[in-house]
Amino acid sequence: MRVQVLGPVRLVTAGGDAVEVPERKVRALLAALSASAGEAVPAETLISRVWGEDLPGNPSRVLQAKLSQLRALLDQAAPGGRKLLNRSSGGYRLSLGEQTFDAAAFRSAVGRAAELPADGHRVELLQNVLDLWRGGPYAEFADELWLGAEIADLEETRLRGVELCAEALVEIGRPEQAVTSAAPLLTQQPTREGLAAPLLLAYYRTRRQPEALSAYERLRGHLAEEFGADPTPELQRLHLQILRQDPELAAGPTQTGPAQAGSPQAGAVQEGQGTDEAGSRLPAYPSPFLGRAAEVRQVSELMAENRLVTLLGIGGVGKTRLAVRAAEGQAENGAEVWFVDLAEVVEGSTVGEARAEDSCRLIGVAAAALGLTSPWQESSDVLRRLVLALEGRDALLVLDNCEHIVEDVAFFTAQLLRRAPQLRILTTSREPLNLPEEQRFTVPPLTAQDTESPAVEFFLTRARAVDAAIDDDPEAAGSAAELCRRLDGLPLALELAAAQTHVLSVAQLLERISDRLDLLARPGRAAPRRQQTLRGMLDWSWSLLQEQEQILLRRLAVHPVSWRLDAVEEICADLELPRRRVLPALVTLVERSLVSTVRADGELRYRLLETVGAYAAEKLAVSGDREAVAGRHLNYHLALVECAEHYLFGPRARDWVRRLDEARPHLNHAIDEALHRGDGAAGVGLVRALFWYRWMTGRVDTLLEELPAVLACPYQGESPEQRRAYAQTLVLARTVADRRPGQKVTQVLAALESFAPDEESQLARMQVQWFAASVMFADLEHRDQGSRLADESIAHLLQAGDLRGAAFASTQRDWFLLDFWGIPPAGLPEGHDAEQILRAHGDVYGLTQALGIQHLWAEAQGRTEEAQQRADEATALCAELSLDGESAFWMLVQSVTSLRSNDLDAAEDQLSRARALAQRTAFVYCITLSEAVGAMLAERRGDVDHARQVLAAFSAEDREDARRTLVRYLGEHALPAELQPAAGSAAS
Repeated sequence: MRVQVLGPVRLVTAGGDAVEVPERKVRALLAALSASAGEAVPAETLISRVWGEDLPGNPSRVLQAKLSQLRALLDQAAPGGRKLLNRSSGGYRLSLGEQTFDAAAFRSAVGRAAELPADGHRVELLQNVLDLWRGGPYAEFADELWLGAEIADLEETRLRGVELCAEALVEIGRPEQAVTSAAPLLTQQPTREGLAAPLLLAYYRTRRQPEALSAYERLRGHLAEEFGADPTPELQRLHLQILRQDPELAAGPTQTGPAQAGSPQAGAVQEGQGTDEAGSRLPAYPSPFLGRAAEVRQVSELMAENRLVTLLGIGGVGKTRLAVRAAEGQAENGAEVWFVDLAEVVEGSTVGEARAEDSCRLIGVAAAALGLTSPWQESSDVLRRLVLALEGRDALLVLDNCEHIVEDVAFFTAQLLRRAPQLRILTTSREPLNLPEEQRFTVPPLTAQDTESPAVEFFLTRARAVDAAIDDDPEAAGSAAELCRRLDGLPLALELAAAQTHVLSVAQLLERISDRLDLLARPGRAAPRRQQTLRGMLDWSWSLLQEQEQILLRRLAVHPVSWRLDAVEEICADLELPRRRVLPALVTLVERSLVSTVRADGELRYRLLETVGAYAAEKLAVSGDREAVAGRHLNYHLALVECAEHYLFGPRARDWVRRLDEARPHLNHAIDEALHRGDGAAGVGLVRALFWYRWMTGRVDTLLEELPAVLACPYQGESPEQRRAYAQTLVLARTVADRRPGQKVTQVLAALESFAPDEESQLARMQVQWFAASVMFADLEHRDQGSRLADESIAHLLQAGDLRGAAFASTQRDWFLLDFWGIPPAGLPEGHDAEQILRAHGDVYGLTQALGIQHLWAEAQGRTEEAQQRADEATALCAELSLDGESAFWMLVQSVTSLRSNDLDAAEDQLSRARALAQRTAFVYCITLSEAVGAMLAERRGDVDHARQVLAAFSAEDREDARRTLVRYLGEHALPAELQPAAGSAAS
């Protein structure tokens, strides 16, 4: 395991896999503890550094929750990793060393290198350690004042490391590498004489005396301007030696040998290596062919089985290069290969018309490629000569860029295949030919998951041709991976981006990626105009679309999401694009690779590549359509969540939870759109209808952000329904707000009074009043008041005929009263049975709550077998609905009962699964409870010190929450001293 801060703050396993730290506050906590160099940091200091002036309602408790999350993440990074985070009298300490902290390893290596002679050993040590530098230290926290000294020290250490490395590189005869290493940093640090000295000598030894002299003059000018000083005597002497071309500066021994593995020359597959004859018929490329070995194999296999293969894909995905490489393979196996570029054939005629007019340019271009052109022959004669030339030969014809004359190409291809039985044809196009014998192969973008991905290899190889120093930029690989992902792995986009690396670093390119359509261009005239910029490539694709296809493409860019077909039809259709025309237009866009497809739950979903989306979004903005399309998108998803709200508590809940899970990106954009428009009525409608979905699935943090945001919108609607929705949302927001209990009760009671006195408004109040009462059950002062409010709500719902709502409300009231105070469950009045009602309505989530009460009550009365049965059923139901937070709780219950029966292996397995589920949803209560269960398990296994260390880090509130749950199953006597009431009282 290693904590990495030389760049974005990260946590990685021993194998180098990143452990996601999803919350910024937890990353800030990790940064604060790491930067302390193993010293204890007081809780107050951590709170100040993580939250600054924006403190949560209960800072100490929230800090404990974040520490628990961090311990769980450390365990994910390495078994037992939580032991590195300790609590002492001085605060919290994260015990890290060279093996577990990149900054410590970095400082140590540079210190050791300074003691070594300027030789190859120093170079090897420093080059390895400089690779740890992934960008600015503590990247997202670089502006924090408390990190200023630490970041400055790390940057100074890096500069010293580069100086030492450059000095040694010059001494061992590798001055070019010294230049690429030191020159970029001297530009950033223009008065750094320690960098200048080896760089001047490196320039001189690479026969770049003018650059050496210019660098010295720049240094001298900066020193004079900023400090009123001259360069050191040593630098002045070196300057004179360079002017005089002093023989003492002659280069030392130069390292020679084969190209290193991983260099562009080592192992690159070059095109144009087939037979000389075939090579003259295929385009030759100066750059190596990279990252497509699997695709070349697949295309070759298809060509062995099919006479017509079409390579499909968006412009710039690399269809032509792949076709040429596959054709070279055929040539190497003895086939005769011809390449026909159809890009310049004018669109608009058909082959039939051309034959009638003796002017078929398509046939003429193909004939010219085979050397058969005769300007005075009719096209029918030329086609006959083509067939005669190809008959009886093992021949492959590559037809490139077919999309703009696809019907002509289809007719031409069909004629050739019918009349030349041994001929095979490989075409590239943005849409298929739609011939019966056609075998399609969609060329995928290059994958770009990490720094070892084909897209990154492709980009860096192209970039090296522009800037040989790219490998010496420690930020390049990490930034390149994100750049390649943002450019969708499109080879054309990556090549255009690489062409800019002579003026922009990879990190700077990434910062400017939003301008990709105009930023990414290649100088010179070697490529067709449509391939000289991303915009040109997409303009070409756009021009080939019919009007309704253009309309659909731009409307799909309203938000960067994947689309269901029904949503596309509902949101994108209007008078300009009738609903019946949406599917045919979508089919065309998919066939032309402008829309990609992904499979989910057995159905296709549709999405735009990020690059296409950026282009289409521009078209949408220019068209004036965006406001209307975004409005339809907002209304569609408002209707969706209002519908889902009715089904979440019925037999179709599982389907609707999945439906909302899938729609989450759309829903987030819809809420953002409502906030952007200041449409509080729509925002409240969305968030209120989504409340129980978020609550059930454990996404409470999302609610804490969304509820206050929509309530703050200026327009909340004027209808009675909208006013009731606002009042309900206000109650929900204040009930879940992170505030102290007393303050919370006052605000919740005030919110309940915001409902109008009419009957419908009072029913709306009772639908949330029982939930609001839950904030009063935890303390004796407000318990009875909470009970009265809950009872009133339940009675009102029963009278209104809402049996399911009343049953569900009773489960919440009974759970809290039983859990906190041991009060037996009251159930429903008038002989109603909550469990029967919930089962009859198919309310799976409500049933889990009823089973939870039965489980607690059975445990309280010693009926452990019955309690286990209820827990098993509740666990299964939660898993059925994919309720990770609820499942985590029940898995912890299973772990504790295994602990009670002394089955420690089962307890550990269940605890591990519970931790993973709790971490996935950041469910603080279960994360804390899992820490307590883990401590008790450690104590049972004999690791008493670890158990005490974990429990000692608990706040008084966390200790009481854990004690209340564990004592129910294990009894007071079985709890460690840290969880006994006396310890809790003392701590509080």
